[in-house]
Amino acid sequence: MSVIKRKSKQVVFCLFIILFSTQCCFANDINRLREIRSNINNGITLYKEGRSNEALPYLEDALSSEVVHPDAYYVLGEIYYTRNELQKAIENWEIAQRQSPKDALLSKITKAKKELILDEKLSNKISCNFVLKYDQDDAYSSELVLHSLVNTYNELAYDLGWYKNSEFTVILYSNDDFTDILNVPSWAAAIYDGKIRIPFQYASLNIDELEAIIRHELTHALIHRMAGNNVPAWLHEGVAQYKDGVDDTTVREVLKQVVTDNALIPISKLKRGFVNFNDNTKVKIAYAESLGFIEYLIDNYGFYRILDILNKFNNYPTLDELFTSVYSLNLSQLENNWTTTLKSSLNN
Repeated sequence: MSVIKRKSKQVVFCLFIILFSTQCCFANDINRLREIRSNINNGITLYKEGRSNEALPYLEDALSSEVVHPDAYYVLGEIYYTRNELQKAIENWEIAQRQSPKDALLSKITKAKKELILDEKLSNKISCNFVLKYDQDDAYSSELVLHSLVNTYNELAYDLGWYKNSEFTVILYSNDDFTDILNVPSWAAAIYDGKIRIPFQYASLNIDELEAIIRHELTHALIHRMAGNNVPAWLHEGVAQYKDGVDDTTVREVLKQVVTDNALIPISKLKRGFVNFNDNTKVKIAYAESLGFIEYLIDNYGFYRILDILNKFNNYPTLDELFTSVYSLNLSQLENNWTTTLKSSLNN
């Protein structure tokens, strides 16, 4: 065989190897992209269902490849934030912000950076279910709060049928820090936004008032763990008020006035958090309606059906389908029955 022929065959063989290797690499790249896409979808779905610990490894693996997917970076930041890994939360939110700038996310990043500075100054108390962060000057109040948290958690977890091992972060704030960092309205006694946050002025209340606040916010936290991130505000606030045990006389007075003025807000308009309302009157109505509707459902159908709603929340594509499966009536029908009953009871 001539030298030229041998070299030609070698060239052809080399080209074949290069082409084969390129195709293999291309196939591997395609498979990796599919894996990334699948992991992102799984991670976001699990997060929405309130299963953040399960979502975390999917998102960490997918985003180790530095893909362009702002929603995934946002969700990963949310998970780290809830776990109190503030620096990681900020880093992922900043990537999401660079990929898709949004004013709301920029505000969240600014808030988290302020919180990180404060976090470095706070002391910790840890129990089996709680990490309590507090200023050392508030050590006495922190003991009361932690004791109340543990007792209340045991009661609420039993009532709501929640038996999974869970850890919650609770932060005691000075009044100035509570307002400055969280930018909450003056009427807010405490908030839950993935963490339970209580201003010091309420931590120093008498034990009954403190326990009512803790019971309210801890109910929010458990609902979030049970049903995920898309539970409407009226359901959150209605159940939280029902469980906090505060006297509902004021609520009845508000509902009576609203019915008299024909000013009921449709339940469908109360899906988002009430802290966004600028009108204090509207806030009172929203809370009153939320409790009133939940009390109607419990009085007429039992609390166990509320638990069904929470446990099945992610099994149906719409609220109407969910409520129909539990009550054999859709949400609008239940609301109409409630308003009819409400008007009748107030007229008697």
